[in-house]
Amino acid sequence: MKKLLLTSVFVLTLILSIQSQISYSVDAFPTNVGGKTEFKRIFESQLVYPAAALAKKQGGKVEVVFVLNSDSSATDVKVAVSVSPELDQEALRLFKYYQWVPAVKDGKLVSSKWSVWFEFDPEKYAKICKKRGYQAVVYDKEFKVDSTFKLYKIVDQMPVYYKGNYALQDFLKENLEYPRQAQMANIQGTVVVRFIVEPNGTLSNIGIEKSVGGGCNEEAIRLVEMTKWRAGVVGDRWVRTQMTLPIYFMLNEDFKDNSGSEQK
Repeated sequence: MKKLLLTSVFVLTLILSIQSQISYSVDAFPTNVGGKTEFKRIFESQLVYPAAALAKKQGGKVEVVFVLNSDSSATDVKVAVSVSPELDQEALRLFKYYQWVPAVKDGKLVSSKWSVWFEFDPEKYAKICKKRGYQAVVYDKEFKVDSTFKLYKIVDQMPVYYKGNYALQDFLKENLEYPRQAQMANIQGTVVVRFIVEPNGTLSNIGIEKSVGGGCNEEAIRLVEMTKWRAGVVGDRWVRTQMTLPIYFMLNEDFKDNSGSEQK
């Protein structure tokens, strides 16, 4: 009886210890990198609607729950609200694309339980495919594709703008629209944008690493969203690669409004 009581106390202590590491009341909620806009953009750019669900015109909302740890890693990921096995699996696959910003309590990053919803609509899928320009995600056949979702910062071949780095600088200069608010306040500086180049060259998790006010952050993100890339390579595989890109905002007498420019 005494042994059983000690075991029960140990188990209860272990449970309380685990729970104490997870905050249920926080000052700032967790979020994905880039917020709601980026959440939707990743979903629409990477969604592969399951053929069986599409044939049955099956849709609905899948809720994925997880523990977001203070180091930004997500654990104990599972479906809380199910629609069908096919859509549940696609929701779990899509979840792997996202990076996260942990909750904050008393000025510190803390672990917390969180959930996100993935809404599947077969009627909207055709519009999504038309907007993004493809139905199936296409990969360059020069290399194989790393499907492990491992994220690299150092690779054998770094991702490059599809027309080359010199062309990238020209594109940024031609398309940058200096925010009027920043002009009026004489705000200058360098915004550093962080993002992931996916194995098929699309971008995900676009966020700000170094900020400049006056609307410059938003303009930098808009520019990065417009770019096209060739993915990074490790060995014989296309891989997910973490990147940063500086966007320079410098006022000068030759400044022109490039709001009419387009990527060519």
